[in-house]
Amino acid sequence: MSTPLGQHPPVAGGIDLDLPGVDVRLRATRWPGAGVPVLLLHGLASTRRFWDLVAPRLAGLPVLALDQRGHGDSDRPAGPYDGATVARDALTALDALGYPRAVVVGHSWGASTALRLAAESPERVLAVVAVDGGPGPIRGGASALPPGAERTQARARLEPPRTALPVAELRERLAQGPLAPWWSPDVEAAVLAIFEEGPDGLARARLPFATHMAIVDDLLDTDPAGWLPQIACPAWLVAAEQVGGDPWGARKAAALEHAAGALARPRLQRWAGAVHDVPLQWPALVAGLIRAAVDEISPSASVHQ
Repeated sequence: MSTPLGQHPPVAGGIDLDLPGVDVRLRATRWPGAGVPVLLLHGLASTRRFWDLVAPRLAGLPVLALDQRGHGDSDRPAGPYDGATVARDALTALDALGYPRAVVVGHSWGASTALRLAAESPERVLAVVAVDGGPGPIRGGASALPPGAERTQARARLEPPRTALPVAELRERLAQGPLAPWWSPDVEAAVLAIFEEGPDGLARARLPFATHMAIVDDLLDTDPAGWLPQIACPAWLVAAEQVGGDPWGARKAAALEHAAGALARPRLQRWAGAVHDVPLQWPALVAGLIRAAVDEISPSASVHQ
C-alpha cells in the first residue's frame, strides 16, 4: 500500500471534507468566510495543497480548494477525464456547499477548466482568474491539434517523468529545482503532496501515468481560445515569463494577444521572473490578484451563503 507524502492538517483554519462530483467523491479543503466565494483549481498532477500558501492570504473570504478527479485524495475512477466532466465536477461541488456563483481561479490545467466554466456556465462564474494556463495554444480557431509532428512533439513535452526515487533523494532534487530560491517547509509540503511512497520505499507521482496522458490528450483535442468570446465576466489572465526563456513563451505571448481582442472584459498581465508554479513562488502576489478580481465584482455581486 502506498503512503501519500506531504500530508498535514489544513492550514490556517481550513476544514478538510468530502464533496460530490459527477459520480465521484472529491476531497476538498474549505475556509469559511463571508462574501464572494472563491474556487481554487490546481494544475495537472498537482493537488489542492498547491494553494496552501495562497489560501491564508484570502482570509475572510469563503474559499474552496478541490482535489480534482484522479488527483490527490479524491477518487481515481477509470474515467472519464475530459474537460467537460471535470468542469461539471466543480459545479457539483459548489452546489453541495450552496454556492450559486463564485470567482473561479485555475492554475495551468486548472485554468483551462476555469475558462470553460466561465464560457459554458456564465451564470455561475462572477470572474475568472487563469494563472499561467488556459487560453493557448492558439490554433487559428481549430478545435483540436491534428495528428502529425506538431501534436507528437506537444504530447512528448507534456509527458510526465516516471519518477521512482528514494524519498530523501526526491526531497533533495525538488529543493534544487525551479523553486529553489523560495524553498521552505511549506513549499516542500505542498510539492510533496503530489507524490506517494510505495511498499518498495520509492516515491512516485500519485496521478497514474495513463490518467495523466488521458488528460493531456483531452487538452490537445481542445482549443480554449475558442471559449474566450463567450466569456462575459472579467477575465484575469496571467502569463509567467521565466528568466532565461520559456519553451512555451511564444505561445503564451500569442495567446495573450489573441485574448486581448477576444475577451469582453480582459485583465491581462505578464509577470517577468515568475516560474510556472508562481502560487508557490509569490503567493502574496497571487492572492492579491484574486482579491482584485473579487473586489471588482463585489459591489454588484449577489450571492447567498
